[in-house]
This record gives sequence, C-alpha cells and structure tokens, in this order.
Amino acid sequence: MQFAILVATIIAVLLGSFVTLSQTHLFFNTQSRILGNVIDSTNAGIEYSLRKEHVIVDSILIENEIYSTRIKKTSWGGYLKINSTASAMKKSFSKAALTGNKVSDPALGIYLAENKLPLVLVGSTVIEGDAYVSDLGIKAGIISGHYYNGKELVKGNISSGKGALPKLDPVWLNDIRKLQEYIPLNSDEVIQSETINTNSFFENTQFVYDENKIILNETYIGNIIIRSETEVVITNYAKLTDVVVIAPKITIEKSFNGSASFIAEKKISIAQDVHLKYPSSLILVNTDIDENTSAPKGEEPIFIADNSTITGTVIYLDEREEKLDNRMNSFTHIAIAPKGKINGYVYCQGNVELMGTINGAIYTDRFLAREFGSVYVNHIYNGKVLGRDLDPAFGGLPFKESDKAIVKWLY
Repeated sequence: MQFAILVATIIAVLLGSFVTLSQTHLFFNTQSRILGNVIDSTNAGIEYSLRKEHVIVDSILIENEIYSTRIKKTSWGGYLKINSTASAMKKSFSKAALTGNKVSDPALGIYLAENKLPLVLVGSTVIEGDAYVSDLGIKAGIISGHYYNGKELVKGNISSGKGALPKLDPVWLNDIRKLQEYIPLNSDEVIQSETINTNSFFENTQFVYDENKIILNETYIGNIIIRSETEVVITNYAKLTDVVVIAPKITIEKSFNGSASFIAEKKISIAQDVHLKYPSSLILVNTDIDENTSAPKGEEPIFIADNSTITGTVIYLDEREEKLDNRMNSFTHIAIAPKGKINGYVYCQGNVELMGTINGAIYTDRFLAREFGSVYVNHIYNGKVLGRDLDPAFGGLPFKESDKAIVKWLY
C-alpha cells in the first residue's frame, strides 16, 4: 500500500513538473515570438523610412493593437539618421542607421542648374553617366590652344535640366543650421578629452568644446561632436570614426586617415595624401564669405588637394541673405586638384572648379575653369566625372524626395 502511494506521489510530481515545464516552455516561446516580432517591426520601420513616398517630418508613430513603432529622423553630418524603436508587452528594441539617396539607374554624371550657358568640355575631360544641362547643351571648346580631345562628349544621355538643384531634406538643413549655432553649456554633455573617447549612438551626444582653436591628436569614435568657435586642426595622429567636427575653419593635415563629417562656415582645407573613408562628408554653409575678390588657388572655401580622396559627400550651401548674381560670378566655391578624387556625390549651390576626378555624380550651379590667367564660366578643363563607377549600394546626399539606401548601421 505504501509502495503504491509512493509511486502515485512520484507520478504526480513528474506530471506536475512536466506541466510546469510545458508552461515555462510555452511562456518563453511566446516571449521569444513577441521579441522576434518587435525586432521585425524595428527593421520594418527602417525600411519604411527608405521609400520616398513615405514623408517623415521629424518623427512618425506606426501602431496596431499589439505593436507600436516610432521612426525618428534627424541628421548626422552629411547624412540622415533614422532611429526605429518598436515595442510590445514591455518588450522593446531599437536600431539606428545613416541613410542617403540611392544610386540612380541609369547612372547620373552631371546635374547643372545653369540654364543660360552651354557646358563646355576642354582637354582630357571625361563625362560618364547621364547629364542634365541647359537647353544649349554640351559642346567641345578650347582654352589657350588646348582643344577637347575626347571621342564623344558624354557617355550617357544628355537632357535639359529643371533650372534648379534638387531640394535637400528640410529636417537635415534645419539640423545643420542649429548645430552651427548651438553652444554646449551643460556639464553633462561636455566631456574632457582623453586619449581614447567613445560614445554609442544610443546614448546622448557628447561634445568636446572650446572657444579657441582645437588641435586634434586623440581618438574619437561614435556619437561625439567636436566644436570650436574659431578653428579645428586635424593632425595625422588623430583617429576619427563617425564623429562630427564643427568650426568656422577646418584644416585636415597631410596623411590623415579616418571617417568623419566636417561642417564649416568659412573654409575646409584638405591637404595632400588625406583619405576620408566612407561615410565621410564635407559641408560648408556660406553665410558671409566675401566673394568680391576671387580666392587664390588652394584657398577656396572647400579645397581638396592632390592625392587626397573623399569617399562620401561634399556639400556647399549658399545661405547668404544677399546673394550675388552667380551667373557670371567667377568665385570658386569648391576646387578639386588635378590628382584629387571624390568617390560619391558633390552638391554645390555655386561654382565648382573640377580638375580632378569624381567617381559618382555632381549637382552644381555651374563649373569654372581658371587657366592661363583667365576665367572660363561653365567650362571643365581636364576634369573627370565617372558616374558609372559608383557602387550601387552607395548611399549619398540627404535629398528631400528620393529613395534612400543604408549608409551605415550605427552602434
């Protein structure tokens, strides 16, 4: 009898354990399924933001009976930053990414806002990809006895442009303006620079700030903004990864290697043998540069020297209250030296002097060539635009209306 009771007790315990185990297994399966769906919703939020038909003004909330996903759009350097956070039943998950415009198909080479002058090609100039220019088209020209020596003007289609550059995202523009005006005074956000400085993009942004000139020799990684009220000099000892640098004047010294976004008001100078890795950006916002006197070669607002490579975007914005008639303005805003190279996109609300190579596309008001003591408006002399050489997975400019690509997942 006692043996029977013992056996019954053991069986009851085993059955109870089995039921408990089954319930526990069911609970964890349910929790795992919920978390998996939350992660899927987070990814769907990022994908949602990439389609041009989905307009996000600051942020948007997508929800149903169980899941909610908030998509927030801000800027980080030359790119749009998308943060997607999904939640359900006390489970939440976040992802963040930098995004930029998707590479066009067919490939774009040149997009000109100039609508009263033809584009003139001289010397060994090469244009690959579609070209949007004025109704006067593209023609071969001559500068001081140097003729255009190509077999065809453009390896792509030639079309009439719309007379204006594509609009940039208003959230991105507003963020850039705010950043240039923002002075970090809160002790919680200003850090003391150390040998190695790192910060996650899921934490609050940290600032390195000084009213005076900053010379960078240290390591900075992630969600960090370095700001000076006068000038920042980046030496070749500095190691920068994904940070933002802001100052009226920025100088990147010879042989620097890294990835960052640089935002200035007066001048960004890139010395020789500099390599800015993807995704980097140069952004100059002109509010008061005196253009009555032409800048000497090498002293332009954005200058990229020989043997230097920028992989990302180069952007010049004209924000002056009183703008000159740029049609015949001989002031160069972006200059790319003969052996300088940009892998990506150039966007210029002004004049570009292209002597080097763009492996990608350029959007500009017009080109300038300053050669043999003269200025030639809307001429390219020995420059190259190779629109078909850009990686299809590349993400570029922060356009208002365009399909986007993932530039980089943030950490």
